[in-house]
Amino acid sequence: MTGCPGWRAAGITGRDVRLAAQHASNEVFNSVATAHDRDVWDVPVNSRCGESLMGKLTEDIAQLLAGVRRSGDFHVSGTLETLAPGLQVEGVGPVALPLLKEQAERLVSVARQAPFGRGSETLVDTDVRRTWQIDSGQVSLTGRTWADTLETIVGRVADGLSVDGQVSAELYKLLLYEEGSFFISHRDSEKRDGMFATLIISLPSVCAGGELVVSHNGREARLDLAVSDPSEVAFAAFYADCPHEVLPVVSGYKLSLIYNLWRADASTRQMPPDHSSERNALAARFRDWSEAGNPEDAEVPDKLVYPLEHAYTQASLSFSMLKGQDAARAAVLAAAAKDAECEGHLALLSMEEWGTAEYSGRYYGRGYEATNDDFEEGEVEERSCELVALQSLDGSDPEFDSLPLDDAELAPPDALDDVDLEVEFHEATGNEGATFERSYQCAAVVVWPRKHALRLLNQGGLDVTLPHLVDLAERWEAAGSGRESPLLAEARELVGLVLDFWPRSDWRAARLGDQVSVLLTTLGRLEDGLGIEAFMRDVSAAGAYAKSHNRSIVAALALLPRPNAEAAIESIVSGNVMRIPWACANLLALASMSEPALAPVAAATSLLEALRNGTVKVEGVVFDRMLRREGPGFVVDLLLGLGHADASLAM
Repeated sequence: MTGCPGWRAAGITGRDVRLAAQHASNEVFNSVATAHDRDVWDVPVNSRCGESLMGKLTEDIAQLLAGVRRSGDFHVSGTLETLAPGLQVEGVGPVALPLLKEQAERLVSVARQAPFGRGSETLVDTDVRRTWQIDSGQVSLTGRTWADTLETIVGRVADGLSVDGQVSAELYKLLLYEEGSFFISHRDSEKRDGMFATLIISLPSVCAGGELVVSHNGREARLDLAVSDPSEVAFAAFYADCPHEVLPVVSGYKLSLIYNLWRADASTRQMPPDHSSERNALAARFRDWSEAGNPEDAEVPDKLVYPLEHAYTQASLSFSMLKGQDAARAAVLAAAAKDAECEGHLALLSMEEWGTAEYSGRYYGRGYEATNDDFEEGEVEERSCELVALQSLDGSDPEFDSLPLDDAELAPPDALDDVDLEVEFHEATGNEGATFERSYQCAAVVVWPRKHALRLLNQGGLDVTLPHLVDLAERWEAAGSGRESPLLAEARELVGLVLDFWPRSDWRAARLGDQVSVLLTTLGRLEDGLGIEAFMRDVSAAGAYAKSHNRSIVAALALLPRPNAEAAIESIVSGNVMRIPWACANLLALASMSEPALAPVAAATSLLEALRNGTVKVEGVVFDRMLRREGPGFVVDLLLGLGHADASLAM
C-alpha cells in the first residue's frame, strides 16, 4: 500500500528540515542563508521517515497494545436524564426533589450520625465523618421508571468497571450532607458475599462542594456529583477496596442513595483492570521517540496513529463513548502519552481512492442501468488519507481540525492492508471512461511528542501555520522581551518549517497572494531579514511567484539593506522572466516607486534581454501577441522599471 502524504504531495518541494533547528537560536540563525542554498528534493516529508525507526516504533506500540484486552477502570461516573424517583422516608413522608431546606431539616430529625469502621469496631467521630445516615429500611423508592433507571445505571457501571456476569444493586442507606459535612479517606468494607463495589446515586438538590475523590494505584479521580435539575441524577461507582473521601460541603444539601454492588457468582474476585506494565512500556517508548525527535533526524515520525476496531460516526466520536477494547487501549495510550509529555487525540481516519473501472462483461449497452456487479476495479490513480475531526483526549480544543496521514505512521504499519472498502462505480460519460471510488473510515488515537508540536502544526497547511505565526509575533511584541525570547525562538522555528514546505508549484502561486502578504508582513514584525531573503530566493525565485505578490514583496524589501533587496529582485526576475515577464516588469516598476527607490540594473537587463531575444513564451504565446493580451499596463511597467534602473535600457 502506498503512502498518503496529504496536501504536500502535488508539486510541492520538501527540503532538509534542519532549517527548523537553525532558526531556533540566534547563533545558528546567522547561518540560515547557507542552509537555504542546498539543493532541494521533491519528496513529501512523511515519506522521508526511515523504515527502521518508524517501523520498529509502530510495531512495538501495536504489540504492547495487543495485551490490553479488558476495558474499564477503577471508577465510573456519569449523569442520566430520568424522572426523579418517588422518595418516601419513614417519619418524614414524601420528599420533594430537588430537596428543599425545610425537608432537609426534617430528614436530619430522623437520621443519625453516620458511623465508620476501624478494624472490628464501628465508631462515630465527627472529626472523621460528619454525615447524616438513614437506614435503607426507612426508605421507600417508587415510580414507574425508577426500576428501569436503576437497571440502566447498573449496566453502565458494569461496563465502566469491566465486570463480567450479572450485577445486582442492594440499597444500603440514604446519606444527607449539609454545610460542613465530609468524610475523610477510607475504604468500604464488603458487606455481603459477592460485593465488589459501591454505587452512589446523587438525587437533585442545590449544593456546592462535597466532591467525591477516589484513588487507586497512585491515580486519583475527583468527581462532582452535584445535580439540581429535577429530571437528572448523577452516579459514581468504584471498587470497594479503593480509598475514597468526600470533601467538605460548602453550602446547601446533598442527598445520596448508597448501593452495594454484588455478583451471585463470587468465585472470581472482581478487580480493577491493571495495565500499568503496558502503560509504563509505552511511556518509555514515547520518551525515546521524543528524545530522538529533532529536525535533523529524518527517520523520526512526526506522529503515531493507532486505528481502533469499532465503528463511530463524527457525532458519536468521543473518549467517553469508546466501546470495549477500544476504550481500554485508548485509555492506556492516553495515560502513557501524558506520562511521556506527549499529546493524545482522537480522530476519524478517512481514506479514499479513485481509479479507472472496467466492465465485467455483463453490461448490455445503452439504456441498461448498470449496477456495481457490472464493473471491476482497475488501477488506483489517486489516493488520499487524512485524519479529521480531531479531539484532544484531555478535553482541550485542538489546534487543528485535520492532518495528513502517511501509512508508515500507522501502528502497525499494515493496519489498513486488509480493511473492507466501500466501493462505488460510475458509468462512462462522454470522453470519460468508467471510474470507481472506494473509501474507508475508522476511529484512531493519534499521539505525538510535544516537541513535535510545530511540525504537526505545519502538517495542517498554511491556513493553520500562518495564524499561529501571527499570534507568536503579536505575543512577542506585547511581551517586549527582546531577541532572546522563547517566543521569538519558537516563531523562528515555525518560519523555517513554513518556508521548508511552502507550495512550490507555479499554478498555485496566484492563489496564495493573501498568504504571501501575511507571511512577509509577519516576518517584518519579527525583524527576520534572513527569512524574507530566504522566501524570495527559495520560493519566489523558484517559480512559486505571481504578480499579485509584488506589493507585499516590495514592502518587505524595505527592511533589507539596499544591495540585498536588489539582489532579491534580480533572483526573482531571473527565475520567472521566461514564464511571467509582465509580473517581473510590474515588480521592477513598483520597486522604482518604493521608499527608498530600488534600481536593480541586473534584473532590468535580464528582463530586457529575454524580451529582445524573443525567447519569452507564455503558454505558447510569443512576445508580440503577449503585448496585445496584456495591454498597455505591461508596457508602462516595463518602461518605468527599465528607465529607473538605467535610462538607456528604456530607449
